[in-house]
Amino acid sequence: MNTLQKKTNAFDFFSGLDIFTVLTALAASAYGLSLVYSATYYSLSDGEIISRQLLAMLITVAGGIVIALALSVINYEFISKLWPVIAAGCIILMIVTFFFGVAPSDRTSAKSWLQIGSFTLQSSEIMKVGFIISFSYHLDMVKDKINKIKTIIPLVIHGLIPIALVILTGDAGSALIFLIMFIGMLFMARINIGYFIAGFCALIVGFMVAWRTNLISGIQRQRIVALFYPEHYEDVMYQQNNAKIAIGSGGWFGQGFLQGRMTQTHRVPENQNDFVLSVAGEELGFVGAMAVILLLAVLIIRVFSAGLKARDNVGYLMCMGVGIMLLAQTFVNVGMELSLLPCIGITLPLFSSGGSSSLSIYLALGIVLSVYRYSKNQTKSLFYSD
Repeated sequence: MNTLQKKTNAFDFFSGLDIFTVLTALAASAYGLSLVYSATYYSLSDGEIISRQLLAMLITVAGGIVIALALSVINYEFISKLWPVIAAGCIILMIVTFFFGVAPSDRTSAKSWLQIGSFTLQSSEIMKVGFIISFSYHLDMVKDKINKIKTIIPLVIHGLIPIALVILTGDAGSALIFLIMFIGMLFMARINIGYFIAGFCALIVGFMVAWRTNLISGIQRQRIVALFYPEHYEDVMYQQNNAKIAIGSGGWFGQGFLQGRMTQTHRVPENQNDFVLSVAGEELGFVGAMAVILLLAVLIIRVFSAGLKARDNVGYLMCMGVGIMLLAQTFVNVGMELSLLPCIGITLPLFSSGGSSSLSIYLALGIVLSVYRYSKNQTKSLFYSD
């Protein structure tokens, strides 16, 4: 390959790449890495430069970026046609996790992680991407008869399978995100409103039955009740109450990077992970916290925009699925940190230290970048042709 060909290939790659979305994701990850560094700074031993959590996040972010850029040149239509392999692989991964998964010391019932050497993989995070791909293809296949009952039943089964598998591993938080993704993608596929009303009623009845029959565990019940009676559940609300105090104590511009009193004394457990927004709020103030929200808002808007410009229905649905996933996780995480929602262990996209979460989000963004490229250029890749 001569120099001219190399320059042409490089130009083709970058001309079809959604640079703004990539830069937004990179900015969010860089900001997230700095917050995780501050959150884990207090725990560094003499001679240590970075924490294990930060190292794992660095590795997964770097790997995720490479994977996203690689996926961007693969035609998303080819990826969607691999849905049987992807779905089967995700189901097998969840089954293996159910039997051989490990749980954190404070949540022994949540066997949601697979131990791989010195790292752990949260299987449900990978399954989110698999579900978006398989469900998008399923919805596209039945788009001409989407509102017939014989179409709706298989779609409901498709949505319930990952939810059930995730619940079996004890990860109620991820099950909620799957439910929101499922409902959101059905809405984007223009399902008749009557089905949503029926589904909402079924959810209410199901929740009431689960509550009365103790299918909802004791700690989960306490976290829900504690939102309404926090003074009676101070131990349950300890993490969320301190997160609110940390965010509120930052004022407009914060107490300074690495200077947060609650952050640096570990008064907010898991502030490198699920409660990372409290670090931004305390040390960088309202401005720093709003910068987090703004970056995520811009990224989500770009994802939805790519979907609206997609050249076909499956590309549109894939982007809608990714956008809904990011929006749901952001909404639930911020709601948790402000004590508006119960604490259910949901990471803040690209900001929390969870390596599995960062990896799955970059996988999903890779698909969005593919939709953008092939909808913009109307070209074929080496991996697919009609």
